[in-house]
Amino acid sequence: MNSLFLQGLVFSGLAIGVLAFLAWWSYLSPMKDSGREGLSGNPQRRNAISTSPRLSKVLALLVGLSALLICIGGYWDLSEHVITGIVPGGEDFLWPPHLMIYAGFLLAFLVAIGGLSALAIPNLRAGVMDPRRWVRRSPYVGAVVLVAGYGLFSIPGDAIWHELFGIDLTAWSPPHIFIGVSSASLSIFAVGLLMGGGNRVYAARGGVEERSQRHLSNRTGLLAAGRRFSAADWRSFVNLFFLAIAFCIFLIIGTTEWEMGKVDGFVAQRPVWLYPTIIGVAAFFLSVLARRVAPGPWSATAFALFYFGLRIASTSFADLVSGATPRLTLVFILGAVLLDLTYQWMARSGFKPGDWQVRLAAAGGFMVGFSIVAQPTIAFQYLQFFPSFTVPDHLIAALLVYVLNIAIYPVAMGLGNWLTSSSNEDAEVLQEDLDAVTVPAKS
Repeated sequence: MNSLFLQGLVFSGLAIGVLAFLAWWSYLSPMKDSGREGLSGNPQRRNAISTSPRLSKVLALLVGLSALLICIGGYWDLSEHVITGIVPGGEDFLWPPHLMIYAGFLLAFLVAIGGLSALAIPNLRAGVMDPRRWVRRSPYVGAVVLVAGYGLFSIPGDAIWHELFGIDLTAWSPPHIFIGVSSASLSIFAVGLLMGGGNRVYAARGGVEERSQRHLSNRTGLLAAGRRFSAADWRSFVNLFFLAIAFCIFLIIGTTEWEMGKVDGFVAQRPVWLYPTIIGVAAFFLSVLARRVAPGPWSATAFALFYFGLRIASTSFADLVSGATPRLTLVFILGAVLLDLTYQWMARSGFKPGDWQVRLAAAGGFMVGFSIVAQPTIAFQYLQFFPSFTVPDHLIAALLVYVLNIAIYPVAMGLGNWLTSSSNEDAEVLQEDLDAVTVPAKS
């Protein structure tokens, strides 16, 4: 076996294995209660302190900035590959685009470590010694540490893969796929930080009365208007931008090989219907997620516009500094519009987003809107770059987009709920506080 291949396999496998173990240990491993109890008679796990709303917002914006660096660096890197014909490896691996990408990972890692330290200090003072309790109290901080740490730890493996395969390296190499997923995840976790900064209970500040008044205000609807997307909540716009960054990063690995000049080599050997299928499924997933993290009648449409604005800006920068830019990704704006209209129509009919009828209708509406634009674009503009794209390819792509979107719909809904909802522990603490206020009134 080639020694370089073995080294690349070891480094990549070690990075993924360490990430998987730390994720399991931080979020899923069983914990024992310390036995020490607070005034309410509950174990100390209830006293874990989460990040403050202001700190969460700052962390979210900095993590989003790091993801933006990765996004811009990714398109710059792609452009440099095309112009120079070089896939750097060994001592030349850290050329300027790679430096920008890994600077993004480094920034996110340092920001997350700072956030974790801000969690550790008050928790240690409060006697909460198990770091898993800190992470589960503020899960997005720990998640950013893991994925950013993986991005940095994967550098040796990625460099070896470049050295091993050179110019024949495909964007779908194992290091690239995991780096792409982890990079896109940074933006998604930034959404959680930004939303959590406004919604999660902060145990170290504020009394029972303040939290109870906020809860009662929410119940009476006094704050509802401020949380609507139509009221221009700045967090909604930033969340849509974060999701646009995630989509840009994902498509750098997922589809740009079909968008740079003539499609040949490894890419030409893949089924050509994969190209519209990947875009249609990923765009639908993030459009549904956009409707969860930025509620409003046109959230999916706004996300699509944010994405294409960012995509054009990023590729324009790459074209300016290097001189090459990929073709524009298949436009899914009409699909997003029909998705928004489907939600509005189903809501007026009395259906909820989690109903299976909405699931089928949303997937169908998006597929129709996406196919109306994407299929003619391929047939009349991109066909000259593809080996072929037949009528069966069109039908297979449309069918797969619909079926896969039905399958991933609950995943997007679940992720959106996790990003926007307070943890169960926060809800329990809040309920106890409310009970402490209302019980004396009853007596």
